[in-house]
Parts: sequence; structure tokens; C-alpha cells
Amino acid sequence: MKGSRLSGWLTLAVFATVGGVIAADPAFAKVDVDKFTIGGEARIRYEYRTNAGFSTTTNANESAASHRVRVSVGYDLTPDVSFFAQLQDARVWGSECNVAVCGVGSTGIGTVSSANNGGTGVDLHQGYLLVKNILTPGLSMKAGRQEITFGDHRLFGNFGWSQIGNSFDAVRLTHASPMADLDLFWARIADTEGGALGGNGGAAAHGVIFPGAGAKATTDQDIYGAYLTLKPVANWTIEPYYFLLKDSRANGGTLAGVVATPQAPDQVLNTVGGRINGKAAGLDATVEGVYQFGGIGDIATSGAHNLAVHSYAGAAKAGYTLEVVPMKPRIGVEVDYAKGDGCVAPGTCNAVGHLNTFDNLYPTNHFHYGYMDLMAWKNMVNYQANFAIQPDAASKLQVNFIIHRLQTAHDNWYRAGQGVYGATSAANTSSSIGRELDVHYWRTFKEKFKAEIGYGHFWAGQYITSGLNTIDGVAGGHNGSGQNWGYVMGSVLF
Repeated sequence: MKGSRLSGWLTLAVFATVGGVIAADPAFAKVDVDKFTIGGEARIRYEYRTNAGFSTTTNANESAASHRVRVSVGYDLTPDVSFFAQLQDARVWGSECNVAVCGVGSTGIGTVSSANNGGTGVDLHQGYLLVKNILTPGLSMKAGRQEITFGDHRLFGNFGWSQIGNSFDAVRLTHASPMADLDLFWARIADTEGGALGGNGGAAAHGVIFPGAGAKATTDQDIYGAYLTLKPVANWTIEPYYFLLKDSRANGGTLAGVVATPQAPDQVLNTVGGRINGKAAGLDATVEGVYQFGGIGDIATSGAHNLAVHSYAGAAKAGYTLEVVPMKPRIGVEVDYAKGDGCVAPGTCNAVGHLNTFDNLYPTNHFHYGYMDLMAWKNMVNYQANFAIQPDAASKLQVNFIIHRLQTAHDNWYRAGQGVYGATSAANTSSSIGRELDVHYWRTFKEKFKAEIGYGHFWAGQYITSGLNTIDGVAGGHNGSGQNWGYVMGSVLF
């Protein structure tokens, strides 16, 4: 007890001393505390998945509790100059899981986050300087670590579902006007996560998109972008864009290594696309189309880019909300398409000289292609119907039904993290991955506390039950019992 008291008095003494020094320092005396903003978030989630690998032999189940705590501080030096920083602690409960414990190449919330900051789970998620009205009104610059999101997050998203999320080290120029906004940026990926649950999920199952701790690929990979948002009429936008990915890292020298690695090394990839989005009365609609071209290498000679890339993807969704009906029901449909390449599974891409599997870049895939995270925007065709109601202003219930298919039966099945979940056999003829039903409920209490609960069931298709393909690293012996997945999550904003 005496030790506790002594410790408490010492702590107070330290704070008093530091406070006195700060108060006496003229530099600190000039700081206007009214210009500080402090906020944060504490989020806890429990998640489970049954029959993770569809295997009749292992049939593993996964479950984990995890949390994310973010604390942010902002300071407005002037009306046009401000600073923002956001610290983040993210980990699976019960384990710090630093590099010494889990290994340099392992994946997961704890390992990757700890590697980012030398052995702890704390990292800088955002930290940037924002300068507005540079030279001309409406022109701003944001420099430093930051989230980058565009449109529906299909190619650039913050991946908020992840306990870590996406952020970039970037310089971004934005010019905003009533008729159009223009964004120009250069960036490199910062935070990365390979797998949230581990186990059978592995690096292919969850997470952002990069390899595990110690191999974050932030060096020699540059992303340049231009995104224009035209606002011709109220509630409607037309958004053309261009992204350039230049990666000069040495490649692995094998086709298998290239297709298994999201944003694989040794490539130059151009992405040109556009999005139309808007609302009219109760109708909402979005259409997006993307074309990719460039070159990538799968031979030992880096820079050769021996495989040409020509690929494309598209998405269209529409819904109608009955505003005058109690609980405002909405009925919607969606179709998503992304090209694969028939040379992948036979392993003949070298001979034909191309690799036309669409690259999903840096997305938030979680809420687009099924909440169970079984599909990426990559060698896929999804058909989706959804229904939602709002029992009151603070809650929402949503039901989605999705049919998952491969665009070509001779390319792999890529899960939401863009890793290979199903390595397709050359003998495979089925494109039917399966069907998914998701049910979710969201509610906000007292404006600051948000609660979510969700459940998903997946019925396995012939691609899985045929026994021809290697799924989650296990060859053959797969069953048709499907998967169950669910979570509960609570968030407090402060």
C-alpha cells in the first residue's frame, strides 16, 4: 500500500514538474488551447467462422476477439493551416503477438502493427499537415500519412472494417469548386494487415492486401493518381480517374508468385476508369467501369515486364427507397464483374505473353461483394439483391443475397484480401463458387455508441464440391456444408 501511495505521489510530482516547464516555456505559452480538437474511437469485435477451409479432414473453425483504439488530436494554427495526428492500437485479445513471438513473416493484427512500431501494438495511423487556399481559393495540400478514399472504395478505400485499415504516406493536392473537384496525389501504402483471424483464414482470408510484417512493400512502389469529380446537376456526379502503379521491386521469378501476390512487384500498371453516381427522388444508382493496361514480370530479370496486361472490370447497382412507407424500405440490385485470365490455371501465361487478371488495387471490399469476405473484384461475377429497412432514425436492418461466380473457370478464386483462396486446377470446368446470405443490424445509442451484429451463411458451389481445386492450401476432400460466419461489435466515439 505504501508503495502505491509513493508511486502516486511521484506521478503527481512528475506531472507538476512537466506542467511547470511547459507553462514557463514561451513557445508553449503562445499555443491557443481553443484551437485544439481531441477525439477518438474504441472498438471491440468478436468474430467467428465455421468450416473455414471447406475441408472434410481439417474442417477448422475460427474465432477471435480484437480491438481498435484510436486517439486523434488536431490543431488549427491559422484558418488555413492545420495539423492532425491519429495514434492507433490494434490487436487480437490475449496476445501482443509481436515479431519476437510470432515471427517476422507472419501476418495478423498484432504482428504487423507491432512491426510498424518496433514491438508494440501502437502505430501512427494518420499524421498530416493540411494547408488550404494555396495561391488561389479552393486549392489545398495534405502532406503526410493519411487515408485515401475515392468513390465507392472499390479501388481506393480506408478499409474501415479492418481493425488496422488502410493509410498511405502521401502528398495530395485538391482543388474544390461548385462545379468540379480535382485531386492529384502521389502515395505509398503505410499500414498493412495480412489476416485478422489467422488459422485457416491465413493471408488470403482477411486484411488489407500486403504480405506480413517485415515485408510491407512500401519501398520502390509508387502510386500516382488523378481523380476528377464533376457536379453537373444536384445529387449527381461524374467521376473520371487515372491511377499509375509503378513497382520496381525485384520479382519472385515465377507465375505462381505473381498471381498469389496482390500488387505484385516488378510492374507498371495504368488504371483508367469512371463512375456515375446519383439520386433522384427515391432512386439511387451507381455505374463504374475500369480498364487496366501495362506490363508485369514473372521471370528472374526484373524490369523485363514480359507479360502484357489488358484487363477490365465493371459494377452497376441501383435501388429504390419508399420514403413515404413506414421504416423506409429499400430494394436494390447489383452486378459486379472483373476479368480473369484463362492462362493462369494451366500455367501458360508465359507462353502466351499476358496476364489479364484485373488488379483490385487498395480497396474496401468488405461491404461490396458479401460481408463474409469471400470475393475480391478479381476474376469474378457477382449477382446481388438486397433489402433494408430503418425501424427508426438510429437503426437499420439489411439483408443481402449474393450469387458468387468466377469470370473464367481457368483462373483462381481470389478472396477479399486478394490472395488466392482457391488455386484452380487445370481440369476445373466449374465457375460456381456458391451463394451467400447476409443479415446485419446496426444501432446508435446516445449518438456516441454504435452497436452492430451480423450473420452470414454460404452454400458451397460446384467449384468447391468437385474436389478438383486446392482451397485454402488443402487439395481435394472439400465438402458442401458451406460456412457460417458472424460477429458482434461495439464502438464508442469520443
